[in-house]
Amino acid sequence: MAHYPTYSNHRDISPKGLIYLCLILGLGGMAYGLVTQNWIIFIGITLLPLSLLLAFVFFKQPLWSYVLLGVICCYCHAIYRYSGGIPGSSGIIDVAAFICLLSLIINRLGTSSSYEWKNAINVLTICQAIWVLYCILSLLAPYTKVHNPLTTRGMFITIPLIYLLSSILMCTPKRLKYTFFLLGIFIVTAAFKLVWQRRKGFDSMEVAYLLDTESWQTHLLSTGIRYFSFFSDAGNFGITMGTFTAVFGLLTFIVKKRLAFLFCLSITILSAVGMFMSGTRSAIAIPLGGLLLYTLINKNLKQFFTCSLTGILLFSFFYFTNIGDDNTFIRRMRTAFRPTEDASYNVRAENRKLFAYYLAEKPFGVGVGGRIEDSKNLSRGRIAERIPTDASYVDRWAENGIVGLCLYLSIIGAILIRSCYLILYRIRNDQLRKMLSALLCSIFGLWITGTAGQAMEAYPCTFLIPLFLAFVQNGPYIDKQLARNEIIA
Repeated sequence: MAHYPTYSNHRDISPKGLIYLCLILGLGGMAYGLVTQNWIIFIGITLLPLSLLLAFVFFKQPLWSYVLLGVICCYCHAIYRYSGGIPGSSGIIDVAAFICLLSLIINRLGTSSSYEWKNAINVLTICQAIWVLYCILSLLAPYTKVHNPLTTRGMFITIPLIYLLSSILMCTPKRLKYTFFLLGIFIVTAAFKLVWQRRKGFDSMEVAYLLDTESWQTHLLSTGIRYFSFFSDAGNFGITMGTFTAVFGLLTFIVKKRLAFLFCLSITILSAVGMFMSGTRSAIAIPLGGLLLYTLINKNLKQFFTCSLTGILLFSFFYFTNIGDDNTFIRRMRTAFRPTEDASYNVRAENRKLFAYYLAEKPFGVGVGGRIEDSKNLSRGRIAERIPTDASYVDRWAENGIVGLCLYLSIIGAILIRSCYLILYRIRNDQLRKMLSALLCSIFGLWITGTAGQAMEAYPCTFLIPLFLAFVQNGPYIDKQLARNEIIA
């Protein structure tokens, strides 16, 4: 029986034909958006190919997705401000963190995972788990609750996740070197915006922010303007720049290559200028506190005396002299060394007495996201006026009680002791040990500012802390990849 060929009424579309079809549809959509002036459609279709390419890269390469997370954390306040404060825009950090986690999981399920998951178990992640567990268990008290789950989700989810991701990914000498470079680029952009604000003034979005939040009262002072670059406020800007001043200032004495020395010196100067122009007095404690710890854990006698002398000279300049008082920023910074003469310090001291009164019968605080109200008008202000905390540790005291504050400080102490032990006894490479010391010392100085400011619990510091500490905790693993006298930078 003869067989006759059969013909289908359609042909399979080849991959090349599919690409052409998508291109034609895309061009048609762009033309429609342009003609009708529907800019959302036009921009969306225009950016779609780039978005798909970036999504492929971020899901395939966990390290790139972590870089994306870091960029968003560093620029999140600018994103929020210039997007007009769109509701839900703060969730972009959560999305970036989960993309990075998903990318790591996909990489782990592959045939050749290139990341050390065993580094995920360290004092950082264990302490974060303990803290989250305490916050959950403290809700059993009758007077505590999570006051705003949407805005406080970072403490329970995002920040512990950043600690986990940092511990897994930040574990090679090359990544340590590239981290310093990328942070230097970030500081340059912050300094550029600072210069723009000083020469051109605040733009319309920044003026709206100052007026809507009444921040003009703390930024436009009779003694001078407090600049904040693209950060949330001058306090956050000053503390962050103080942290970078400590890191890159110490790196200036550590790096061996001439180009690296010039880079670190330039970034130190930019950071120090930003710190002073922010008018944030507590920021000066970061480089001073960092120098103090560095002299204690550094095994180099020459650098010990150099850092000690630098710290003594800085303290003496601000405490014992009036040199530079004609400069607004130096004069304002000097008041940090004479706190009893400062009106704002005295107000904070009085507020803490109110906290002690209202929290006397609440050892577990009022709950995450809660605030204390002066319901008995002890401050002789308006009835039920919220008492400002003005400091990270006071925040922990109010939200988590004296029990939570003691646990929080114990966690910081445990991380500090473990980090010092690793640097002193587990690192063979001399330059690596000093670099990790610089990272730890800057975080130590940042922790000191928790008594007078809230920046250590705001972005980008909440990203910088796990980033820096992850390198320290992974120090022994990084050290095994280096020869004893090998130069990193």
